[in-house]
Amino acid sequence: MAILSKDRGGNSEAASRLSRWLLTREAGLVILLLAVVVLFWILEPSTRQQRVYWDLLREISPNLIAAIGVTMLMLAGEFDLSIGSMLAVTSVTTVVVFNGTDNMWLGIIAGLATGPIVGSIHGYLVTRQKMNSLVTTLGSLFALRGMVYVYTNKTPIVDENGFYDFQDAYYNNLGPAPLPFVLAIILVVLALVVLTQTEFGRNIYAIGGNETAARVSGIKVNLIKFILFVICASSAAISGMILTMQTGTGYFDSGSSGFELIVIAGVVLGGIALSGGKGSLVGTVLGILILGMTAKGLRLMGVNTNMQLMVTGSIMILAVFMHSFHDRVSIFRKP
Repeated sequence: MAILSKDRGGNSEAASRLSRWLLTREAGLVILLLAVVVLFWILEPSTRQQRVYWDLLREISPNLIAAIGVTMLMLAGEFDLSIGSMLAVTSVTTVVVFNGTDNMWLGIIAGLATGPIVGSIHGYLVTRQKMNSLVTTLGSLFALRGMVYVYTNKTPIVDENGFYDFQDAYYNNLGPAPLPFVLAIILVVLALVVLTQTEFGRNIYAIGGNETAARVSGIKVNLIKFILFVICASSAAISGMILTMQTGTGYFDSGSSGFELIVIAGVVLGGIALSGGKGSLVGTVLGILILGMTAKGLRLMGVNTNMQLMVTGSIMILAVFMHSFHDRVSIFRKP
């Protein structure tokens, strides 16, 4: 009898945990992701092949990596709209140094260094000059893109030295998993540890929740925001490096097709509050996966771009409704 009672207690506790999880934002996003996968499974036979999903993970890796920095920055209540232009800056810088030095590693280092440099400029302007981050990075978006256009004369810069190992890294796998996605997951795990297990991460949430209270409590708000701008631009530079691996060229238009909006859409879809202080990186990952799967499925079905935008927008509205419903339920559940 005691054993039966213990089993029933364990089952009851498990059921309670499950019911609590089903009321979380992440649960709603998981359900939405599964619904999207099942829908395309039914409508498009090619989505039933395993390789489609490995290709999807490879394709969304740049978005996922850039979304890490955007998530951390938005949790602190700030924005960076320049990440799309950062892709082009990184790409062109990398291949220009390839050609000028005939050294692959110098090119990679130079390309990645564009992230901390641009991020430091953004951080200085926002934290020291008290400029609005939305306006500052919007201006940076145009300035960086214009700089690339002027330098390249809108002509792709080709790798003249044939660094095929660099290009192969995009298409290689670690076991069945694409290397770019493995890198993305490693960075996600590191960022997740920072956000959930460190004082730095707790301070980010505190700043986004109430910046004035965070300052009064002794949190170095300006320093943390400065670091976050550097992290955000650096994650965009890594994304730009991955896209450069894919094409093998310094492409002046890299990221120009609304990359920053797609990434921010995935982050918002994942539940990160525009006002800061709320949301999780897990939600961001799910948001990027949902948008990526939607775009992939629609392309395989041959749906035109305009229809893709309409469907993507509808999914975002549905997700916002789900988040709003979750907030209302949470209020009613409070004692």
